[in-house]
This record gives sequence, structure tokens and C-alpha cells, in this order.
Amino acid sequence: PYNFRPQQPQSPLPRVNPMRILPNLTRGVGILPPSPSCPSTLALCCSLPFSFIFIDLEHSPQYPLSNLPSTLNFIKAQPSPKPALVRIPGKDSLPNIQHALDSGAQNLLIPMISTQEEAQRVVSAAKFPPLGSRGCASSFWNDFGGAGLPTSKANEDLTLGVQIETLEGISNAASIAATPGVDFVFLGPVDLASAMGVVESEAGWRHEDVIRTVLEISECVKAEGKSVGTLVTALDGGDGGAFADFEVNVALGSQMFVSGAQAFLDAKN
Repeated sequence: PYNFRPQQPQSPLPRVNPMRILPNLTRGVGILPPSPSCPSTLALCCSLPFSFIFIDLEHSPQYPLSNLPSTLNFIKAQPSPKPALVRIPGKDSLPNIQHALDSGAQNLLIPMISTQEEAQRVVSAAKFPPLGSRGCASSFWNDFGGAGLPTSKANEDLTLGVQIETLEGISNAASIAATPGVDFVFLGPVDLASAMGVVESEAGWRHEDVIRTVLEISECVKAEGKSVGTLVTALDGGDGGAFADFEVNVALGSQMFVSGAQAFLDAKN
């Protein structure tokens, strides 16, 4: 028979998953899986010694936001689980922040931030009161806990990053980084190269002007006491070596697959 008696309220224990990428990350490198919806690809990425898994909802049209809870739980269930950094589709879709956090994300990256006002709106959407205006409900973020919801701990355990990738964002880098609640600034070299008019050059986003700009912005960010990250292709030399001291770097899994396959074929021949 069913028992319809009301259950006693559960103790408001802190149940938030502690897999936060900052502040303990130093020279961290995460991987962007070639296909975040493929379980075997995710499992393989988790087995490698990367610092975190980068889940991109902005440039992955085949990967809907509704898949995020299962993806995050799959990553957590691996023998070597990794923190997941989730980039939402865009700054103009603030409800996506709520959806991602309710899905269990603890590390968020918001693209195309160009002003401090935009950064402040992002912080407000991501934080529970009194630090923000995030709506409160039991979900994946607290394992569907009972009456006591650990909102203060959720605010503390959230790592929130904003992405600068426009000319306006470059000019406002210091004020964006100074925004309370912003933990790190990610510098998007591809869109910066596009904004600077060099993306079609032979060097593309590895153009010397882009690398110089990224390094200049990083100094502004560090001066505000915040962490910084970008895309990398190598940490021990080449174009990516300049960013070796950044805390939140992302490597492209598809590029690794292609370069590794090419190296194998070159050696075979």
C-alpha cells in the first residue's frame, strides 16, 4: 500500500556538488570534446588528465540545452570525473543561465560581454538573493533536496566567467573584470580576430595582433585580481605558449584529433 503521510522536512545539509574549477586552478587546461552528446567521447575526455570538460552550448546547434542534465551527470559518474565548464548560448538569453544552473552546472561562461552593465546582469541572473535574483527551486543543482535549500553555498560554489570578444569589450576590459561576482574573464581570440579584421589572414586567430591584444587584456584582468583564460593550441611553445600562465585555458578536441591523426599518418609514411 502507498503511504501518503507527509514526510518530515529534510535537514538543510549543503548538497551542492563541489566540483568548482576556481579558485584552485593554476595553469589549467580543459578540453572541448568534438561531440559533447557522444557518451564515449565524454568518457574518453574524462579519462585524460585535463583540468575540466568544456561543454559549449553556443556553437553546438546539434546539442540542445535539454541534454545538459544527463551530460553533467554522466561526467560526474565517470571513474575520473572532471568539473564541467558550460558556455551558454548567449548573453541575451538570461533564462539559459537559470536552466544551466538548475541542470547542475557549477561553472558557467557567458559569451559576448562588452560592458560592465552586461556583466552585472549576468551576475544577478546567476546568483541567489541577496547577491542576485536567481529563482529558487529544487532540481539537479541540489540533488532535489528537501525544505532547506543551500542557496548561500550555491553562490559560493559557483564559478562564473564572462567572455570578451568585441572591440567594445576590449575598451571596457578593466571594468568588466572588476565586476563583483565575476571570477574569470575568457578572451575569445576567434571573434577578436574577426572584430580586428584579421580573421581571414593566413595566421587567423593566431595573428600577432590578436595575441598581443589578448596579453594586454589579460594584464587588465589580473590587475583586478581575476583569473583569465583563452583558447590554446600549445602550452610549451608556438602560438599557445604565450598563454601558458593563464588559469582557464581550453584546448580544441577536434584539433587534437586531426593533428594526432596527421602525425600518425606522417610517421607511417
